[in-house]
Amino acid sequence: MSEEKEIKVDAKAETITNEKTQKQNDSLNALKEKKAKAEKDAEKAYEEAVKEKEEKERLAREETERIQREKEEEEARKAQLNKEILSAGAALAASAIGSTVVRKKGGFLKGLLFGLIFGLLIGAAGTWWYMRDPLPAVSGHTETSTVDADLVIEDDGFLGFTAADFEDAVLGGASEHQELIVMEQPLSIQTTITKAGLGNWAIFSKVKDLTYYGTGVYTVDLSHIDGKHITVDNDTRTVYIKIPHTKLQYINPDLDKTEFEDTEKGLLAWGDITLTTEEQNELSKSVIEAMRTRLDTEELYEQADEFAVMKTWEISQPLVTKVSPQYKVEMIFED
Repeated sequence: MSEEKEIKVDAKAETITNEKTQKQNDSLNALKEKKAKAEKDAEKAYEEAVKEKEEKERLAREETERIQREKEEEEARKAQLNKEILSAGAALAASAIGSTVVRKKGGFLKGLLFGLIFGLLIGAAGTWWYMRDPLPAVSGHTETSTVDADLVIEDDGFLGFTAADFEDAVLGGASEHQELIVMEQPLSIQTTITKAGLGNWAIFSKVKDLTYYGTGVYTVDLSHIDGKHITVDNDTRTVYIKIPHTKLQYINPDLDKTEFEDTEKGLLAWGDITLTTEEQNELSKSVIEAMRTRLDTEELYEQADEFAVMKTWEISQPLVTKVSPQYKVEMIFED
């Protein structure tokens, strides 16, 4: 077998921490603090809304009680006035009777009847006039006064939202981030190329170490999010939004950063390692496969999911707050 075909590639990828990962972690911690603050703000807004509701209810009760009290006072005044009018009529009738007796002794019964009728007519006329044009109530209100509409609050549905109330806002935000990049994981790939020499003897072999660099990019797909992914719990005032788990979207090798070590040669080997096109392809394949093996692990998917939760929360919470500042957002994963 010719020298050019006797090649062995050993590649192993490891995650690395650099400026990019540090910024990502700082961003994650900042988002967690922001979320905690948003939850406190939502609770405070709810407490203020409850206090405002209770105050409006108190004012409405006081207004209702005031109107009822004025009605009762006015009815009492009407009753008293009616009594006074009837008394005045009776007194007038008695006066008429007395006058009749004095003027005409023989017409007592006739005078009595006349006085009674006259007194009743006077009383009825006074009552009719009063009822036709009632006296004004206290503070300028009449029995037709109504409670100011601003003082009335409906108990039913207080802060009771449905998923439909939030759908337009949430789905609009999701549509702007169809494939959201949530995490980038840098890697270093330690690679050893061994090229055997004549007869596969070590004294004719060459070994070269290289370090490749690359980045795995994880995304979350928001393109299929619809109303079925949004639910609301009014007891906890929480909007739940379902999202898919993250996926390794692509691997991006950074060939410009490749580091080459000196070639180690057997005693009778000479020259550097040269690779054919086929061997170059084999090398590239081995490097990418090593990167994928390291990136496609439960550990890194869990990290990416944590970023996905916080980054999608960052998009959704302000949209929900615009609908109701008393509600908070929780992102959950699809089954």
